[in-house]
Amino acid sequence: MMRKTLFLYIAKEMLLYFFISFLFFFLVFFVNQILLMAEEVLSKKAPFFDVVKLIIFALPSIIATSAPFAALVGTLMGVGRLVSDREILSMNTLGVSMRFIMIPVLCVGMLISLVSFVTNDILLPAGTIHFNRLYRKILTSTPALELESNSIRRNERAIVVTGTVKDSVMDKLLVVDTDEDGNKRVIAAPGAEIVKSTTGAILMSMKMNDSNAVIFNRKDRNQFDIVTSEEISYNILAKNVLPAYTGTITPREMSSRDLYAELQSGEEELGKRRFNMYKMEFNKKFSIPFGAFFFVILAFPLALSSKHNGQSTGFILGLLIAVFYWSMLIGGQTLSIRLGFNGTVMMWLPNMVVLSMGVFFLGRKFFS
Repeated sequence: MMRKTLFLYIAKEMLLYFFISFLFFFLVFFVNQILLMAEEVLSKKAPFFDVVKLIIFALPSIIATSAPFAALVGTLMGVGRLVSDREILSMNTLGVSMRFIMIPVLCVGMLISLVSFVTNDILLPAGTIHFNRLYRKILTSTPALELESNSIRRNERAIVVTGTVKDSVMDKLLVVDTDEDGNKRVIAAPGAEIVKSTTGAILMSMKMNDSNAVIFNRKDRNQFDIVTSEEISYNILAKNVLPAYTGTITPREMSSRDLYAELQSGEEELGKRRFNMYKMEFNKKFSIPFGAFFFVILAFPLALSSKHNGQSTGFILGLLIAVFYWSMLIGGQTLSIRLGFNGTVMMWLPNMVVLSMGVFFLGRKFFS
């Protein structure tokens, strides 16, 4: 009976500090990723309720990201408080082993991982699909989001230099881009009208009057053509402005089941780069949620070492570990996408580092 009471008590403490830490990380990511974006969108007179929907659709991503870090900091603070208040010592005096105390902590970590996985695998793909769809709609209905007055905007294929933009009309326009044959083009017009797109693949069109274009031969820069036109339309494609847009569902918008089915097609059919990206996203579905469990394994022995001010020490230490883990995760993702590093290894490497450190400190605590 005593062990059951202790189990529930420790689990309750861990959940309490998890929720406190979760609120902290949720607010941090919310402000960083959502409110700043919403402010930019609202400042361009985008529909208010569309911006609210954008925030709602982005919530699963914030929840999935916050949970593992909240498990880390929550465990450090929760166990740290039990140590500082001598409650762990009292339990040991009553004959309760450290291994038993660790069981409810691990159970809470596994529970957090499972809930986070459901969010990451079900809610996140659905939220991403609706977020991208609505954001494209806002861009096409509010051209000022992409084209500001007297600004230079770059996308994957072009550089767009605009004059004053007012009521979908600009007084100057310069475009430098590359055509399908790899030839450089410079297009200039004294004015242009922004026309809304009727297709999802095109964000907007710019209808230019009295334009001039210079097309440079990619094989010989000394050869070029000059074209003048009374009227010309220039399309800004969604895939060039929104890297995630391909016209089809992207790996981030898929569940783990869908990604696994795609991976069964094999590297030859998908292509090496695309296959690695699918593999990275598939492993990411598991590595981030279950990072909470690995964090708990590391946090438990670290928290036992804090004799005084366990909560403050745990909070600061947790933030440092979270930054280190996040840097490894983002770095691994970048290396996987840009340089073709193995997606599986890059997504699980941060967890393996955390697990190795956790096992090391547990060994020192239990067997030293």
